[in-house]
Amino acid sequence: MKIQKSVDLLRRDHAVIAKGQHLLHFPIAVDRTDGDVVIDVDGNSYIDFLSSASSLNLGGSHPDLNEAVIAQMKKCVQYCTCYTLNEPMVEYAERLSSVYPGGSPVKVCFSNSGSDANDLAIRFARAYTGRTNIISFSHSYHGNTYATSGISASCAGENGCTLSSMQQVRYFQYFYEEEPESSGQNYMEEIEQAFATDLPPETVAAVFIEPIQGDGGMRPAAKDFIRELYRLCQKHGILFIVDEVQQGFFRSGHWFSIEHYGIIPDGIVLGKSAGAGFPLGVFMARTEIMKSLPASLCACTLAGAHLVCAAGIAQFDYMCREEFQRHLEENSWQLAELTAELVKYRKNNIQLKRSGVGMSYGIHVLDGQTGDPDPFTAYKIAFRCFETGLLLITVSGNVLRIQPPLTICKEYLTEGFRILECAIEDIASGYVSEDMLQFYPDWHPKSDKR
Repeated sequence: MKIQKSVDLLRRDHAVIAKGQHLLHFPIAVDRTDGDVVIDVDGNSYIDFLSSASSLNLGGSHPDLNEAVIAQMKKCVQYCTCYTLNEPMVEYAERLSSVYPGGSPVKVCFSNSGSDANDLAIRFARAYTGRTNIISFSHSYHGNTYATSGISASCAGENGCTLSSMQQVRYFQYFYEEEPESSGQNYMEEIEQAFATDLPPETVAAVFIEPIQGDGGMRPAAKDFIRELYRLCQKHGILFIVDEVQQGFFRSGHWFSIEHYGIIPDGIVLGKSAGAGFPLGVFMARTEIMKSLPASLCACTLAGAHLVCAAGIAQFDYMCREEFQRHLEENSWQLAELTAELVKYRKNNIQLKRSGVGMSYGIHVLDGQTGDPDPFTAYKIAFRCFETGLLLITVSGNVLRIQPPLTICKEYLTEGFRILECAIEDIASGYVSEDMLQFYPDWHPKSDKR
């Protein structure tokens, strides 16, 4: 495997790009995509189990999307959406609102990413309720704007600067579906105790929650936990806002992962795949909520631009086709089978378990003796996959993120798991050197670690 061009680009990047721009698991410089395959500048090909962090749900270079984008580029890429209307924005909003759970009347507000869509949701929630406090949960991730990093437990307080504008945030335990010990307990006990003491419910504007956590380990929430939380919000007039940035657009098997729980949220946040490969964020919520802010507090120059919305429309329409739905069903079944078979692996202190649903799974790498999370072994497995032609990363330290394109062909899906199994075996057998751990968790030029 030759990676010289990628390493050369890494050094050039290092000289001019801020360190915080990347979290590089490997020295890979992407040149192009071809369906289910990513190709780097050195010509190496990788089966794509990352889907550009779940933002390319139809894979790279999908013909329907390419056709729509080229046609729109010939007309108009964008023209400031603050001061003008555009038909693709209206058409895309009509489509998105038509699939809102329960058929509730909703309105849409576009932004440029999932992070600032969550930022919008915070502002709308506070304006509508007249309250300031926000509830979030352990291991959550809602973005990296100044506000959303403050409601993300995974990064709150890092470097002592992220919470300055979001002091009115409380974190509570997130209960996972696969933890049987949590069954039958009072999920709301901690929150109710806070309500009775130092967090009056009449001061809480909204709950922000991922029905299936992404960066938190690809783990669905316990159904009773979500439902009881929803009932508590209804009781106290607290908005129930779900973050579908990673799991929306059929990643979980439905338009939105909250549909697995049979409840209708007050608002939904979208990003990543919402733009079908282009930067786009969406906050949509009940009509009365969306009347709460003026344009000066939510309009963006490029939000909902012609080109991005044209791509989104093409993706939406393709996902409505029987061809896509049939392919999704087959792939979801096969991915469930492949992950179930994989976690049977036991050898030399490596233990595996899985979490997830649909086309969104996490393989948890654990110490075979203690059962504790083993992030170093997880990283070694991911790196070995990179060396042998499979692109995936770790989240939450020890979890291998398995999110291939929803339309991945059967052959690539099967071959990807063959590579993954071989990587695990290579690590367990001591075949692979631990030299790559010098770069964990972020690759950098050997000459300068900045």
